[in-house]
Order: sequence, then structure tokens, then C-alpha cells
Amino acid sequence: MRLGTPVLLATLAITAGCTQLQEQQEQQEQQEQIARLSAQIDALGESLGRTETQLKELRVDQNVVVADLAAGRAGISQLEQAVQHLPDAMKALCPEQDPVVVECPANRVQRIFVSGDKMVIGELETVWIDPPGLSLNARIDTGATTNSLNAEDMVEFERDGDNWVRFHVRDTDSKDLIEIEREVVRYVRVYQQADPGGTRRPVVSLRLHLGDVSDPFEFTLADRSHLNHQILLGRSFLTDIALVDVGRRFVQPRYRPTRSD
Repeated sequence: MRLGTPVLLATLAITAGCTQLQEQQEQQEQQEQIARLSAQIDALGESLGRTETQLKELRVDQNVVVADLAAGRAGISQLEQAVQHLPDAMKALCPEQDPVVVECPANRVQRIFVSGDKMVIGELETVWIDPPGLSLNARIDTGATTNSLNAEDMVEFERDGDNWVRFHVRDTDSKDLIEIEREVVRYVRVYQQADPGGTRRPVVSLRLHLGDVSDPFEFTLADRSHLNHQILLGRSFLTDIALVDVGRRFVQPRYRPTRSD
């Protein structure tokens, strides 16, 4: 069947209209895309402008920092020069002075004399023994021949072929037991009423400080823990050194060692 002319014309008209409409849509899309690109270009231009402004500000800040660093270097140079001249300035402000000489007494402890050059002591005195470097109260007994020291837990042993003894003394203040090891100088036999056969006791040498006396003395070791005083000083200490006033106690000042002791 052949189409008529009117139908053909209508078909051509519709086709032309569709083509024109499509072209218009494409033109509109192109215009919108161009508008978007233009907006983006404008935004980039604004961002570039801000960046240039920030760069200018950074250059200004950089110049300020450079100037500050230069000023700091100049200040440091001036300070170094001042430090170099400081010793001379100090000498000018603080001239050297002659040293002050202070005369110290020969003895740290004032000794009490009577009847010539003998020291007066009471029936009780505080003495310092070394070792171990400890203050103990001593009873003065003019009837005893030798000096005696309390020795707890006494153990005798041999060292390099010599006789030694290990024992403890008790700190009067802390009540702690302090260990001492000393070589045995000799042995003595001590006789008492309750021990007619006598007891063999070791004798050791310890340095004793009392008043201005600071010399080694021999001590017989015995367990005196049942007695009130750990040290007994007899005639072996008193002879040619001290006189005893039995009516007095702690006559001599307490010995206090110095760093050089």
C-alpha cells in the first residue's frame, strides 16, 4: 500500500521537529557546561588571588624574622664581648683581701687539772672506743687492776697464724649489737670468789678517748651484759693519768669525733 502525500509530509515534519528539538537540547547542555566552567574559572581566579595575598604576607613575615635573627646575632656578639671582659670587671669590683688567720686552741676538750698534770674523773664517765667508734658509759674502779670490756657472743679463731677474737658490743642508744674483730694481744687468767680456779680471757687493744687522752689501751674481754656498764676502767688506765673523785659523775666532756678522726 502506498502512503499518501499528506502522510509523508507529516512524517517529514515530525522528523524535522525532533531533530531541531535535539539540537536545542544539545545547545542548552553546552551553554550550561560553559557556565559551570566559567564559574570554576572564576573560583580559581579568586583562590589564586588569595594565594598571592598570602604569599605577600609570608614574604613580609620572612623579612621580619630575618631582621630579628640579625638583631639576635648582634646581641649575642655583644654579650660574648661582655663575658670576655667580666673577669676584669669582677677584679675591679672585688679586690683581693688579705686572708684572715684564726687561731684555734690546741685541744678540742678542756682538761681539768688537779695535783699537777693529772685529769680529774668521776666514778662514771662517757668514753669513746675505736673500733667500732662508739660512746659507752664506763665505771671507774680503782680496785681493779685491768680494764674490762663487755663482749657478747665471743668467738675465738685463727687468722694468718695469729689468734683473733670476734665479739659484739651493744650500742647504748639503739641497743643494736655491733660486731668487732681484733687480734688477741695476750691471755690472762682472772680469779673471782665464785671462780677460784680462774677463767682464761683474751686481751685486745682498743683506742680510748676520755678528756684529752686518746691512746690505745688493753681491755680484758668478758660478758658483762648482766652489769649496768659495758666498760670498767682500772688502774692500768688510771696510773699517771687521772685522779678519781668518787663523789662526782661525768666530769669530762663527752668526746665528739671530727671528720679527720
